[in-house]
Amino acid sequence: MEEKKFRILSLDGGGIRGVASAYMLHEIEKILEENKQPPIREYFDMIAGTSTGSILTAGLALGYSSKKLIDLYQEHGLKIFPYQKLFDLNRWQLLLKYGLSAPKFSNQGLIEVLTEKLDKFKKSDGSYVTIKEVGGDEKKPIIVILAYDTTYRNTTLFTNYQTLEEGKRWYSNIPVWQICVSSAAAPTFFPPYELKNKEISQDGEIQEDWSFPHVDGGVTANNPTLCAIARAIQLGHKLEEISVLSIGTGESKKPLTFQETEGWGLIQWGLRIPDVFMEGQAELQSRICLQLMGGPTCRRYLRLQYELNEAFEEKPRNYLAQRRILPEKDRKNLWTKTPIAETMDDARKSNIDKLLHATEEYMNRGNVFENRFEHYGTVQEEIKQFILENGDPRVRYAKT
Repeated sequence: MEEKKFRILSLDGGGIRGVASAYMLHEIEKILEENKQPPIREYFDMIAGTSTGSILTAGLALGYSSKKLIDLYQEHGLKIFPYQKLFDLNRWQLLLKYGLSAPKFSNQGLIEVLTEKLDKFKKSDGSYVTIKEVGGDEKKPIIVILAYDTTYRNTTLFTNYQTLEEGKRWYSNIPVWQICVSSAAAPTFFPPYELKNKEISQDGEIQEDWSFPHVDGGVTANNPTLCAIARAIQLGHKLEEISVLSIGTGESKKPLTFQETEGWGLIQWGLRIPDVFMEGQAELQSRICLQLMGGPTCRRYLRLQYELNEAFEEKPRNYLAQRRILPEKDRKNLWTKTPIAETMDDARKSNIDKLLHATEEYMNRGNVFENRFEHYGTVQEEIKQFILENGDPRVRYAKT
């Protein structure tokens, strides 16, 4: 008897670089259609997302096309990330309210985009879709959105599907847009977002107001794949039944040398929380998932991710030598030969265009599980083989 696959789509955090993920999804939609497969939200049993990935997760589950989600970043990215400089004049209200330690941005732009530009987040009666209503009665797909609870110091896995044993969760009636704002509340960029819940006793005599402030799920799982696998196993699926397509937002490999960081303290490291701490653990979780699922030859796991800029020389002098760090002026994307801003908040048109161009080139010319010495096939072919559920092991190709 053929085992039924449980298919997971996992979407990383990464701010405006989520447009790269949206473009990859657009290409995947085309490959699904070419191979007479259902659209993304029907093909995958579970979609998991963190931060910008939570917006993509909710958008896909509510029926938006990937093209619409690309447009969201292009047309409204500057509403969410309206400036670049930390002491921009447009930030003065935040500085007056919170002082010099204020977050870089207000979350009002993000809230307005989710509530005013995405009509499927709203029902016909004008109220907002709650997370339990996503996917309808069949809960197709199951969604998992991650955010970090700063009061109880744990990661909340917001989901539209609970087992009978789990029962109703405190967040079941919270609008999905609020959960997305919580998941995207990256420290230093945005303030925490407070989710509220009222608990009422069966006789109605006792009412308690609960407060659950949350920040970006990327604090603990910028790559939500491990959490999604764990949730699938919790729902009764065996590891060998699970297949995962994990999508990144482009990877920053900017070197931080000992000479540069030796004297760093609270401010310097604090300003690099997203760059170092979130991206670092996302890369580690990717490596763990790779081995957990059977290594790079296993076609039940596919990770789509590329380096935004090449930071090291291609080949060292000999196999024992360290690769030389390229001067900053020489760091460029491998395919487009132009530098891309590696920050998560550069929503200017020129940068979004560069991200889309680099992602297009990666999808057409890139390889999967590539390092200095080897790769395991082209991106296009491996997406196709994943969709067709080819169980044959991937072939290793040595780089010359």
